[in-house]
Amino acid sequence: MVKNRIPRVSMTAALAFAVALSALAVAPSAHAQWFEDTYPGFFSLQAPGLLQATAFAGGFVSDKYGVLQEGTQVEQSVTPYIGVFGRATGYQMWIGGGFESPLAPGSGSFPRLNFGRFQGGLDFTLFPGTHLYVSGGHDVADSDASVVEGDFSSWIFLHSQHPLNGSFSSVHDFQNGVTSTEMDLQAILLSTEHYMIIAGVGGAMYNGGFLAYAQGQGGPDLGFYYRPWQLGVSAQAGYGNAHQYGEISVYKQLSWFE
Repeated sequence: MVKNRIPRVSMTAALAFAVALSALAVAPSAHAQWFEDTYPGFFSLQAPGLLQATAFAGGFVSDKYGVLQEGTQVEQSVTPYIGVFGRATGYQMWIGGGFESPLAPGSGSFPRLNFGRFQGGLDFTLFPGTHLYVSGGHDVADSDASVVEGDFSSWIFLHSQHPLNGSFSSVHDFQNGVTSTEMDLQAILLSTEHYMIIAGVGGAMYNGGFLAYAQGQGGPDLGFYYRPWQLGVSAQAGYGNAHQYGEISVYKQLSWFE
């Protein structure tokens, strides 16, 4: 009986070993097939190519400080899933009396600060309606910071009557050590051939660096997008560590197929 069981055990072990090897051999090809099915033509150049430019401007005001910003972003498609972009932004910051400069703590109190930020990075299309932007850059003038930024935006229920968008933008400033994160959750309330009305909630959080504790604010969002002009306007108001605040932004998009 013992002699008969030894060959059976050996055959079973050999069979299990063969199955394991087959699974290991099939796994890479299965992963490759999944990648090809999910991202067909990932390494091929996009044809026709797409060049996009976005001009934007906005303002933020609170009891403690105010900020104006204006800039432009240019993006060139490379493949159907990857694009390269560059962004230039100018900032004007007004600080309430007695407040230290948030750009360079310890340098004193300034009524106004002006600086520019230049960034470059990649735009990854993860899924239809879902983008991840990763960039780095540097400030000039009153700020000398190096920054790294990640921006994520995803639309879901695209074929429903009220698609939903979730987004966040996180920036780390290596000069003052502060990480700033903005978050929004919005839905399309009304969509016609010519315009969209969007509403939701959003806010921002700040932590690290010279901040003794995490700070933030939040409130309702309201947006309007006019399709023929590719022009959008959004506004938010609420309350937080900066007390009452309000902000507004305007953007204009241009696109060219190559």
